[in-house]
Amino acid sequence: MANLIIVPPAPIAAIVASRGTGAANLLTSSPKEVWVDIAVGSAVNIDIDLGAARSIDTVLLGHIHGPAPGAVWTITGGVAAYAETVLKASGPLRAADAAGQQPSLSHALWHGAATDVRYLRLSITQPAGAPMLMAGIALVGAAFTPALNKEWGSGRRPIDNSTVTPLPDGGFAVVEGARKMGFAWTFGDLSDAEADRLQAVALDVGESRPVLVVEDPAPTTGLRNRIHYGLFEKLRQFERRNRIQTRWEFGMEEWV
Repeated sequence: MANLIIVPPAPIAAIVASRGTGAANLLTSSPKEVWVDIAVGSAVNIDIDLGAARSIDTVLLGHIHGPAPGAVWTITGGVAAYAETVLKASGPLRAADAAGQQPSLSHALWHGAATDVRYLRLSITQPAGAPMLMAGIALVGAAFTPALNKEWGSGRRPIDNSTVTPLPDGGFAVVEGARKMGFAWTFGDLSDAEADRLQAVALDVGESRPVLVVEDPAPTTGLRNRIHYGLFEKLRQFERRNRIQTRWEFGMEEWV
C-alpha cells in the first residue's frame, strides 16, 4: 500500500486539444465545465504548457464521462517538447474500479517519479463504438507524501445535498440533490519539514481552491474511490506531540 498524497494544482499557462470543443474548460475549477471529444477509435491529444519547467509527479484527467473499459492513454512531455520523454506508457484510461463497480463517471490518474517538464501531452484513445468522451478537470502537480502515511481511523462519509421537508401527513417533500463523498484523515507523525510543507499547501489552497487527495495512488482495485478532487474543509491547527513530531487533522469535500 502506498502513502496518501496531496497535490495542489500547478499553474497551467495554456491547454489545447487536437480535436473536440471546450479544452479551456479543463482549466476551470468546476468539473461541470467540460471538454467534449468529437470522434472515437483514434487518438486525441491534449497538450498542456506549464509556462516554465517544473518538477511534477502527478497528472489527473478528472471527471471523465463514458470511458470504455478498453480506453487507453499515454503521457509524454519534457522541458523542450511534448514528445520528448514517455512519462507513462500506454495503459487503461479509467482508474481501477472497486469489485462489481463500473460507474459512467471516472478519473485517469498517473503518479510516478518526479520529472522536470514544461510541456505535457495526454494522448487518449476511446474505442470505436463507445460514446464520445467528456472530461472536466486537467490537474498537474508535485505531490506531498508523508513518510509515515495517515493514521488508522481515517475514512469517507457520504454527503447528500438533497432537501427534505417533513409534511403534516407524515410524508416528506424531497428535492433531489447531488450525492458525493467527504474524506477525513489525521497525520500523526509529521516531521518539522513535513509540517512546514503542509502549511504552505494549506495557505496556497485554503478552503476555496481545489486540491487533489488520493488515499493510495497505487493502480490497484478500488483506485477510483480513493481519488478525491475538492476543497479542504474546516482547516484545523496542528498540535505538537513531542519535540520532533506534529499531529494534524484534515478533511475535504468532493466537488461534483
